[in-house]
Amino acid sequence: MRVATRSFYIGIQERILKLSEDLKRLNEKISSGKNLSRPSDDPLSLIGSLGLRVSLSQIQQYQRNLDRGESWLNLSESVLSEILQIVERAQELAIQMASDTQTSQTRNYTAIEVGHLLDQAISLGNTRLGSIYIFSGYKTDTPPFEKINNGEIETARYNGDNHDFRIVIGKDETLTVGKNGKKVLLDSHIFDSLGNLKKALEMNNRSEIAEAIEQLKEVQDYLNNEISDIGGRANRLEGRKEVLGQLEFDIQERLSTFEDADYTKVIIDLRQKEIIYQAVLLSSNRIAALTILDYMR
Repeated sequence: MRVATRSFYIGIQERILKLSEDLKRLNEKISSGKNLSRPSDDPLSLIGSLGLRVSLSQIQQYQRNLDRGESWLNLSESVLSEILQIVERAQELAIQMASDTQTSQTRNYTAIEVGHLLDQAISLGNTRLGSIYIFSGYKTDTPPFEKINNGEIETARYNGDNHDFRIVIGKDETLTVGKNGKKVLLDSHIFDSLGNLKKALEMNNRSEIAEAIEQLKEVQDYLNNEISDIGGRANRLEGRKEVLGQLEFDIQERLSTFEDADYTKVIIDLRQKEIIYQAVLLSSNRIAALTILDYMR
């Protein structure tokens, strides 16, 4: 049974078009370095790749959260350390002014400095990370502390809320990066202690100055505990960063097996396809050159 000439040429044409498409796809793999240029390349690998990319996107979001949290914790620790220095300076002044060699005048001068220390502590309590107040709880756009006079002493009022600011660091896992200012500072009684010391100095009252020294010692212990707590949370954050970094590396490795082209294999396939393509073209040209006389010989 003879094959019709028309069907024969159509078959050759389809073969050439298929080889051209194969060559184009192989050249795309070489230029892009990727094994998957379109869904039809390898549907099963594409499904696996998409699943891994979803996981990778989640991990990278957790990592961004951790970077933000790390900045928050570092800033919180720095602020509390500065406030602790203010407390230590106030203690130093109180111990000096508790001496019976001091006069009402020197205590009044010292009261002015303690007032400045109170202002500095309030200002530090209103520290922001970018546009966010770090000690306001969820009310991140509200300055948490405001200087007031409660009728007895100068102190500060808390205007934030009682929520701690948390970040998501994994599936069903969060980390507190911003404790609210009531818990961290107001409950330490730092503002009241500075206000009491200032009043005691202005009143030239040695016994109340001595009481202020004890109050400031309690504030110091409280703040040291808070700084230690930040250190513990920072260690947990760092450990989580290492875990996520390893997970990201593993997923990238697995993605590579799905998506990245094997250059050696692709080049060999390309060479083979080029040889076949040239052979088919040569054959089709020879067949096209045949006449009816060639078939009659």
